[in-house]
Amino acid sequence: MPAPGLIGTAVDDEPSHDTTGTKSAETIQWPLAYRIQPPSTEQRSLQAYSFESQRPPPRRWWSHNLYRGPQNKEVQILYSRTKAQSEVFARQFLNESVVGFDMEWPWNDYKKHDLQNKIGLIQVATEDKIALFHIGLHAGTTVDEIIAPSLKQLIESPTISKLGVSILHADFSRLRKYFRLNPKGAFELSHLYRLVKFGGRKPDLVSTKLVSLAQLVEDQLGHPLWKGDVRTSNWSKPLSQEQIKYAAGDAYAGYMLYHCMNFKRLHMRPVPPIPIHADRYLSYKMSGITPIRLAESPDAPPLTTSEEFFGVEMMDSVPAKTRTQAQKTQTTKPKVPVEPLDDLSQALYDELVQCRATLAKKAAIPAYQIASNSMLNALARERPLNASSMLLLKGIGSVHQQKFGDTWLEVITRFVTTNNSKPLASASSRIPTETSSIPPEEPAANPPRTPRRARKRGQMAGQDSTDSSPAFGTPPSRTPELHTGLSFTMAETRIVGEGNDSEETTISFNSQDTLPDLDFGSQPRRTSPRLKRKRDESPTRDAVHSASQQLQQLTQPDENTLQSPSATTTSKVQSDQIHQISPVKPPTEPPTLELKIARNKLMAFSRRVTCKLTSRPPNAPPIVTEHTLDLIIKTAPRTQDDLERIPGIDSFLLACEQTATDLLASIIRFAPAQS
Repeated sequence: MPAPGLIGTAVDDEPSHDTTGTKSAETIQWPLAYRIQPPSTEQRSLQAYSFESQRPPPRRWWSHNLYRGPQNKEVQILYSRTKAQSEVFARQFLNESVVGFDMEWPWNDYKKHDLQNKIGLIQVATEDKIALFHIGLHAGTTVDEIIAPSLKQLIESPTISKLGVSILHADFSRLRKYFRLNPKGAFELSHLYRLVKFGGRKPDLVSTKLVSLAQLVEDQLGHPLWKGDVRTSNWSKPLSQEQIKYAAGDAYAGYMLYHCMNFKRLHMRPVPPIPIHADRYLSYKMSGITPIRLAESPDAPPLTTSEEFFGVEMMDSVPAKTRTQAQKTQTTKPKVPVEPLDDLSQALYDELVQCRATLAKKAAIPAYQIASNSMLNALARERPLNASSMLLLKGIGSVHQQKFGDTWLEVITRFVTTNNSKPLASASSRIPTETSSIPPEEPAANPPRTPRRARKRGQMAGQDSTDSSPAFGTPPSRTPELHTGLSFTMAETRIVGEGNDSEETTISFNSQDTLPDLDFGSQPRRTSPRLKRKRDESPTRDAVHSASQQLQQLTQPDENTLQSPSATTTSKVQSDQIHQISPVKPPTEPPTLELKIARNKLMAFSRRVTCKLTSRPPNAPPIVTEHTLDLIIKTAPRTQDDLERIPGIDSFLLACEQTATDLLASIIRFAPAQS
């Protein structure tokens, strides 16, 4: 049966829907002049069109546009874009005893710190008018410059009840936190709903437990409330018609719900007092479920509680302290004591802390956003000398390594070179180098070696190592040599033949640190070490010189690369005649077929999301740029934090939020993880 207020005439409450405790013979009339008008044309069911379905016709969505006053007058919308307009409109509500109240703010308000981004819109409603105070368009930087005096008086008045759902914990809490206002008069509609709904038949359920606005509207006003994607739209820009309709409806719903449910309360026998303002006995942080406090009026001293009035004990009573302690007992884990640092590691830790403070000062952000103390502790304890070793430490990912990895490595390398007279055996054995990324149990990936070279390597195993650095007094690293027999330096290219005394290469065939643009074909077969590699035709002198120049250009690091710390850059203090080549990747790498397919899938996914945005104009720019798609494929984010750090991703995230689409799950499904 329709709820009271669906039409203008009086209706009877059925026993199953008796929320007032009265007899079914009693009639309850809609108490206001503005009421929902019946539809002009009656909706017909499918059976009326010769279908066999018994499904009833669909119901209309609830909206303030459904209400009409005397002489078919519509509800007036007052939309203010400036502080001066807000002052004129706010004065019209200062003599009201109750007003519907609601607020909207951008979904990404944490990204900006200006006041206009913390509260975008304030809605106030009475029976015949709804005012929309667009704070996001008001000029100024302080509260006095943005909030009109009459609007501030309306918010802080304890005699004007502000009606809403979760108004104390959401709206009033934000006004106190960001605007330093002292809002009063928060009337929680959930309290009145539970008093009317359960007071006559199950009074043990009358409590401060919240109920959603959509449930209140459908249960009391007879129509479902539309909560679409417009609620996550940008409220800091001029409002569209959809935004105005949505914002005005929430505030007007609070006003109509109050009068509908309060009229039912007055018909209860005995008539219970009305709930008092929530800010008079509840905290601004949502915690605990307690009995409702009742009084003669919402701003009067409380007379009793729901438990005392009905003589029952609440069924769902959860004190705030008890629930908090229970949650702490379940979630708290014992802390593992951290092993103290030795004197040398503590000195390095102090230098890392100073470096972190410098980075934070330049970026104008807190130091903890650069790196945590535990991360610096791990860096000081392990002392990684290259990017691969750093990524093995807990808490350091690829994004952090790209931003600050070179800085940490520079500090660690300088510290090790200056203070360490002997290598750290434990650190050297635990942390692998960039040039030894292939495990030893894969012999097929290593280049073929002659027995004489193996014996020579065994003899010098205790004397030389790729982990050595000039600071430890060990010989410099040898010139890298590819498995094809082509050894290269910075100035020449030569063929390694029989009897060559060159040491074994430190770069494995399958390592990602090798030069990807040098294509020497598939892995060579294991042949006799005395056989030279056959060539169909000897290259000319010009050709050899050209190849050498190309190879030198690919492998020659720039000045910034030479200054960046790594395991191989420690050889820069060697003699200038010995050129050490770091395994540097070329600036650009052609994408693989797998990456191209993943990018095309993401492009198609973005177009599907765009098609779901019905209000988006056809000539609008794409929701994601080509450059942002390339960054998504390149970084392959696996967490929401990594995804939000990608430049230009905000519009894509907002579109997916509006269409209820999980962007991160789609990226994980399409984009392959980077090794």
